[in-house]
Amino acid sequence: MTISPTPGTTEPARAASPLTISEQGAFWVGVGRKPTEAGTAAEAAMYVQYQIPADLRHPLPVVMVHGGGGQGTDYLSTPDGRPGWATRFLQAGYAVYVVDRPGHGRSPYHPDVLGPIEGAAPTYEFIRWLFCDGAGRPGSQWPGSGEVGDDSALDQLMASQGPTLPTFAENEEQMRRCGAELLDRIGPAVLITHSMGAPFGWLVADARPGLVKAVVSIEPIGPPFIELPGLGKLEWGLTAAPITYEPPVRTPEELRLRLREAGGDGLQDCLVQDEQAGPVRSLPGLQGFPIAVVAADTSPFAPFQHGVADYLAQAGADAELLRLADLGLTGNGHLPMGEKNSDDVAEALMTWLNKRLADVEETSR
Repeated sequence: MTISPTPGTTEPARAASPLTISEQGAFWVGVGRKPTEAGTAAEAAMYVQYQIPADLRHPLPVVMVHGGGGQGTDYLSTPDGRPGWATRFLQAGYAVYVVDRPGHGRSPYHPDVLGPIEGAAPTYEFIRWLFCDGAGRPGSQWPGSGEVGDDSALDQLMASQGPTLPTFAENEEQMRRCGAELLDRIGPAVLITHSMGAPFGWLVADARPGLVKAVVSIEPIGPPFIELPGLGKLEWGLTAAPITYEPPVRTPEELRLRLREAGGDGLQDCLVQDEQAGPVRSLPGLQGFPIAVVAADTSPFAPFQHGVADYLAQAGADAELLRLADLGLTGNGHLPMGEKNSDDVAEALMTWLNKRLADVEETSR
């Protein structure tokens, strides 16, 4: 199967050659059975779409995990119609698996299985604030005006948004269960996660030691221990669902915390473990592979991304804070995979990923 550039789009030179796919398909993982009053329903499952390029140059596949109320389409194309990161990673020689987390996109939501929908429907006002608040300003990477009623890219993004599942903890348990089953099926992989999908990376690595070879966490939810009304609290630091600490932690209250000063203008002070109150507990499931915490400069999440990286590093993870602005990529918001310079961001992440994986391979020899 050969895919050519989409007619009518402006493609960079690197995308001019056709992409040949040797295999593609889709399946669900995490399919179980749940009793309901009407009979036995399918338990919340996760849809997985995959493509394998004919020119397969990397041994590890990439799993792309969307955030909040989004779906896998976040990686398939940009809101203004250009090829998304799934295509760019395929062109670079990676096998790509794009998921719709349970209750999102092609993983259908039903209240008998996942509980009643809480809160209002996603609104233009909220999506605009989260993803394109800087639109129209000089240097903004959002591919539209950001004005409701005058931005087709915003319309496209808005159309993809669905409900957020009732609680953090239940949502994350489904990520853990389905993500673990996915890696059991496809083997070792790199996880690229976004926003509220970040716990997918932390929990699946914890559940399947040795199968997660790198995590690229784009604008992960935080800061550590944040509580969001109606959704829950990241009680275990970076997750609402339990995660393994060493020495073991029976309840989150056993974690002794302190507020670490950010040390920079516009940055938020964030919680870390208190070294003076006892031993710092490690996160053993998140050790032994590289982690990138990717921060955009104009995102509402920008003030606390250092706190996520600090918490990981303190717990023994090989975590690195990648500020896009430090790589010369400025004007990005919370959805860099959908912005004007999405190709440049993808290339920067692939450069980091290839180097870090090569370093790990060299060290293990």
